[in-house]
Amino acid sequence: MLKNHIKITFRNLWRNKMYSGLNIGGLALGMTASILLLLWVQNELRFDAYHQRADRIYRVTNTLQISPQDSWVWSNSPLVLGDFAQKQIPEVEKVARFQKPWSPLVVRINHELFKEPNAAYVDSTWFEVFDYQFVIGSPKIVFKDYNSIVLTQSKAKTFFGDAASAIGQTIRLDSTDYVVKGIVRDNPAQSSFQFDLMLPIAALLKNPEDAANDRQWGNFNYQLFLQLVPGSSTKAVGAKLTNLFRTYKKDTHTIASLLPLTDIHFAKGFQRDELASGNERTTQILGIVGLLILIIACINYVNLSTARASTRSKEVGVKKLIGAERGRLFGQFLTESLVFTLLALGLTLALVELLLPFFNDFTKKHFVFTLSDPGVASILLGTMLVTIFLSGIYPALLLSSFQPIQVLKGNQLLGTKTTHFRKALVVLQFTISITLIIGTLGIFKQLHFIQTHDPGYSREGVFSLELPSDEFRNRKDREAFKTQLRTLTSIDGVTATSLPLENNPNSMSGGLQWKGKAEDFNPTVSALSVEPEFQPIFNLKLLEGRWFSHAVRMDTANVILNEKAVKTLGLKPPYVGQSITFNGRAGQIIGIVKDFHFRNFHEAIAPAVLFYDLSWQRTFYVKASLANTSRALAETEKIWKRLYPDQPFGYHFMEESFQRLHEQEQQTGILFNLFATIAILISCLGLFGLATYTVEVRTKEIGIRKVLGASVFHISSLISKDFVVLVLIAFAMASPLAWYALDRWLEGFAYRASLGGLTFGIGGLIALVIALVTVSTQAIRAANADPVKSLKSE
Repeated sequence: MLKNHIKITFRNLWRNKMYSGLNIGGLALGMTASILLLLWVQNELRFDAYHQRADRIYRVTNTLQISPQDSWVWSNSPLVLGDFAQKQIPEVEKVARFQKPWSPLVVRINHELFKEPNAAYVDSTWFEVFDYQFVIGSPKIVFKDYNSIVLTQSKAKTFFGDAASAIGQTIRLDSTDYVVKGIVRDNPAQSSFQFDLMLPIAALLKNPEDAANDRQWGNFNYQLFLQLVPGSSTKAVGAKLTNLFRTYKKDTHTIASLLPLTDIHFAKGFQRDELASGNERTTQILGIVGLLILIIACINYVNLSTARASTRSKEVGVKKLIGAERGRLFGQFLTESLVFTLLALGLTLALVELLLPFFNDFTKKHFVFTLSDPGVASILLGTMLVTIFLSGIYPALLLSSFQPIQVLKGNQLLGTKTTHFRKALVVLQFTISITLIIGTLGIFKQLHFIQTHDPGYSREGVFSLELPSDEFRNRKDREAFKTQLRTLTSIDGVTATSLPLENNPNSMSGGLQWKGKAEDFNPTVSALSVEPEFQPIFNLKLLEGRWFSHAVRMDTANVILNEKAVKTLGLKPPYVGQSITFNGRAGQIIGIVKDFHFRNFHEAIAPAVLFYDLSWQRTFYVKASLANTSRALAETEKIWKRLYPDQPFGYHFMEESFQRLHEQEQQTGILFNLFATIAILISCLGLFGLATYTVEVRTKEIGIRKVLGASVFHISSLISKDFVVLVLIAFAMASPLAWYALDRWLEGFAYRASLGGLTFGIGGLIALVIALVTVSTQAIRAANADPVKSLKSE
């Protein structure tokens, strides 16, 4: 019986090639899009869950009550907290810590220089707590010496060609030689620890001065992870960690708590986090989009199947007259849906395999699609079951329900209820598609707002260079570097700051004193070291007072505040001339600068204190003459190599750095654009099927109208108007859904574009035009048909 069903299915498939191609292609496209999106979602939701003991591993987070008004949450902990936790808290089975270098490490291999941003100093227990697959070497001996280093396979290949050649090789990092003792597989895409170079913490502590500094309770420089004994209470362990602060740091303002390893990826609210975080709301939205696209593809199959119901009615009628039972017919049509789905699945697997490298490049992750992976297998199986259920049951029930007598009499079989159901499916398809289109437009509107909104400073033609950690302390070379750059005609200006202007993570509290300040009022402010050349290069707007000057010696103690700082400190006018002490230096407020953005648009502009201290300067900004940008870069590199021959030259244009702050949003916008296009394409296939059915059942009506003199435009308009109504209904349903989803997404931005009606109108218009183009092809074909043939065929 099954063999016969399959044989009939392939005969029908071959006989109706266009219909079969649309069905299989639509399903495959929807399944491919869904699988790619669900791979992304699964990766985000299962971050760090692959570790065998993930349910017992926690990161210590510390909440510091800075003042009655403000508290900080740090993901970092003191080095010594881990030591005391291991010794004094019975629930702690193992401790593992890491620290990332303050700046990218400079790697020297065979006289070649590299900057390595993905390096970390880790505990010797790191490979016992977390799961790494060693290709060469053993986790028990790789850190036996402080000058050992572990590389990932991809980094070993980059440096030495392959893993085997890397073992035993010497790598010079800054001024220290390390020997490669182990090679591990690259961590999966769902790992928070994307370290390509791992060095022992012992290498950091070999210098007695640095070790003494790191072992102070006040230095929160390490990420601390605890592997607990099974059944331990995280609340009790948090209380014991807090008590260690009370006992040894004499600190009653710090409260320690434990964050599960698998919750780290979506954790927010830290002052600064070494680990990249994800966006939980975006992940949820993309997961919903993946499921909706699959539903659209299944609806498309249902519509195309029912559109051909009339052509299959005689087949059903004849089979029933010769004794076929409804159950057997149901099995036949369900088998047909299953075969179509399996064929679509084969095409889907090929498309996923083909598109996955491009998807990995775009997302900057390393997704692997292998059926042996339980996660991938569950995505595939789930997608298959949903597809078979949604696309198989209804068409099989409908086609097997036809009455043979009615069929052979030629009566209309698909009644009003069926037509309404099919139209409802089209409305649902376009509701989803229009929601995605409006969502895409809203996301790009926000991105355009970010790109065009005035940040409060000029960044055109400005590129930055960061001094290496060793050279940071060499003031003589720093000043020589600036002096030589300022002599170049290709450069309009040079200045230096303590931290990047476009992304300043600095926060401090308690370093300000001014007249009228309450003793317990210690607001959090951001500090930025600048110099006299800073303002003309970036064109910051002074609202009052003056900028720093080389001629005024006291300016090294004076400060400039932004508008937000004036409000936060509660100062009263006149602001300029008021005495203020910053970091122990007594000076005056010499100016008020208009608020400017020094972080991403997710965060509101914070109070900022600008001060003039050359010892803090580390980041150089060079403003190139717009006509000589290439020359400015070449000449800057030449001077750099002369002053810093052991350091690789690297630069970033501010425009690019600013864009990277919102890279996640840009990825989201492109993904929405791509998958909204796929959704509307699949919806159009469903609309094409419904238009085909409409033309089919109205063939006689169209022929009569043509005989009576109706024009092609009149007939095509008559057929198209019903679909216009469906799209308008879908637009009315999609608008509030899109507004709600966009409003929720935009809640994550302190500065956001307004959701004007134009965005929704354009989204609806795009869907309407696409629908009209799709339907009009069938409508015009029907209107141009020979009426004699139409009437004869009826």
